[in-house]
Amino acid sequence: MSFFLANFMLLTMMSGVYLAGLKSTIFIEWILGGSFVNLSVTLLLDSMSCFFLAVVLCISANVVWYSKSYMSNDPDANRFILLVLGFVASMVVLIVSPNIFSILLGWDGLGLISYCLVIYYPSKKSSSAGMITVLSNRVGDVCILLSIAWFMMVADFNLNIWTLSSDMFSNCSLISFLVMFAAMTKSAQIPFSAWLPAAMAAPTPVSALVHSSTLVTAGVYLLIRFSYLMGYGCSMSLLFISTMTMFMSGVVAIFEYDLKKVIALSTLSQLGMMMFSISLGLYEVAFFHLLSHALFKALLFLCAGILIHGVGNTQDARAFGGLVLSFPLVAVCMNLANFSLCGIPFMAGFYSKDLIVEMACQSSWGVFILFMMFICLGLTVLYSVRLAYLSFVNFKGGSGLVSVCEADYTLSGPVVILSLISLISGPSLSWLSFSFPSLIFLPVFLKWGAIFVITVSLMLMFILTRLSLIYSLKSSLLSKSSGLMWFLPWISGTGVTLVGLSKTDTVLKIMDQGWLEYYSNIVTSVYPASLNSFNLKFQHNAVKLHFMIFMVWLLLGFIYVI
Repeated sequence: MSFFLANFMLLTMMSGVYLAGLKSTIFIEWILGGSFVNLSVTLLLDSMSCFFLAVVLCISANVVWYSKSYMSNDPDANRFILLVLGFVASMVVLIVSPNIFSILLGWDGLGLISYCLVIYYPSKKSSSAGMITVLSNRVGDVCILLSIAWFMMVADFNLNIWTLSSDMFSNCSLISFLVMFAAMTKSAQIPFSAWLPAAMAAPTPVSALVHSSTLVTAGVYLLIRFSYLMGYGCSMSLLFISTMTMFMSGVVAIFEYDLKKVIALSTLSQLGMMMFSISLGLYEVAFFHLLSHALFKALLFLCAGILIHGVGNTQDARAFGGLVLSFPLVAVCMNLANFSLCGIPFMAGFYSKDLIVEMACQSSWGVFILFMMFICLGLTVLYSVRLAYLSFVNFKGGSGLVSVCEADYTLSGPVVILSLISLISGPSLSWLSFSFPSLIFLPVFLKWGAIFVITVSLMLMFILTRLSLIYSLKSSLLSKSSGLMWFLPWISGTGVTLVGLSKTDTVLKIMDQGWLEYYSNIVTSVYPASLNSFNLKFQHNAVKLHFMIFMVWLLLGFIYVI
């Protein structure tokens, strides 16, 4: 299966290079005839969809290969592989969809299968994580459905103008806000950020797939495709939200000890970076960062999975330490991914992140936005260096029982392949995505600003870790609020459910067991036969009755449109 995905990845990559050279778009249409209606299925193939499809299939092939050994002791490994393939298929449908209808199919498929993967290991923690994941993503599904309903009112049922390239909706602010809101839920922007670290309850291969190129990137890809809808109001809102998401995830990651959660928070930070560039109108640069980030983030998760296996299936970074002696290959590959994440020059992440920073310095959004951007860039370096220090350098918490997993080529093979691909992806994608280099004119202090921030952050984190100052903040209020992600999980989950359950108990006592029950008994005592039978049909969920009510509302809708 991984061989098939790799071959298909090579085919789509060559198609993307060919279409990028021609600057053209191909629509493939199938007409499925039936007895009543002809159904048209259209696929959109351009350089953007082909490049993204190639990256998704490349990561999927390596994840499936990696899972063969990682999930070897699982009795339901075949079911896991089928769920992963269904997850990839939903993302493929979303990538090649030319209109909002077919996008909804892939969008819903991602949400449903992600819930099945998060609750794969049955426990109370995974059940809660799966519920907050599916409910947060369901908010985005509702926004997509509302945008379809608004399309139906404006487009007058003309399906040919609902494509991604249509500009007849560019002045509709409601549709733009709905699409932006849906993208925020899928890409876990504030206030929907709580589900992303909670989804770490899924197996590590799923985390590598979800956090690199599938579920969380669907919102960014949707905004890039619907970039013609973005007005000034949406850009301002997205700029503020993405900046706060970057800052929040960076601060929280510094105080986190769970290895997978630190990497998940780094994903949240990079998603904020992509949304930040989209709000500035840099759609092509955001897509470039999306592709380069997907490759080294998948590499980071696969390396983390080998470390977790090696130290006895624990994710607490305090149980690590000195693993560079037992895992030299994984240490090299993971640090390469960390360097790319930090934006170290000539690594994959440098080509996209430095371009975003320099083009943002040319914008006119104010000094505060630039200051926050550089602060978030420094926070990325801080938690990346801290993660590498706790895992490979700090001998204080190292475990003596370490199983060397590097001899298993099924685990180390995908890591080496993704390392090589992520190393060459930065300059290669830059050359393929941009036909000519960007002309950027900046003062010297801004031109060297990103490299200066990276250097200072490296030195600062080295001093903090050596002096153990970061551990002295363990009991501070900042540490407690950061551990709870600024109380976002409480706001998204417990805070809402507690209020809702208390109110529903009141409504139950007042209405169902109160005056409604009393007066309904009075009415049914006067007309017992007819009303009792009518109530029974409703209470037993008669299918014919529900269909009749649905047809009445559908008829009223058609009458309104005509």
